[in-house]
Amino acid sequence: MAKMRSIALHCCSSVICWLSVRSVEAAESTPLPLPSDDSVLFSMGTGVWRVILALAVVVGVILIIRWFVGRASIGGANSAGMGKTISIIERKPLGPRQSLLLVQVCNKKILLHQVKGSLTPLCEIENDGGEV
Repeated sequence: MAKMRSIALHCCSSVICWLSVRSVEAAESTPLPLPSDDSVLFSMGTGVWRVILALAVVVGVILIIRWFVGRASIGGANSAGMGKTISIIERKPLGPRQSLLLVQVCNKKILLHQVKGSLTPLCEIENDGGEV
């Protein structure tokens, strides 16, 4: 997830840099016509609508990226757990980075010790239909 955030941040910063770069033609200034009463109102309204449209586009792009990231992470989790043969029954924390996990795999229950991301099986319990 952090990698996707950094990719999205790089994409957004690239778009901002691309939008902020001015071309050679834009550097050459031409005098603007003097505003009249009607043109001032029209240009201010147009500017507000352009800002609102730009914000809508940016928010839309962010939502689309978020949707794609969500689909990618959900798809990986669902494809791995389609058979529902593995499930965590109970978790008991022992310390800040330690816990005991009771996991059911098919018809067996396995007690695991988790420390900083590594798992160690402690014992296996046959599931005969009753509780442990």
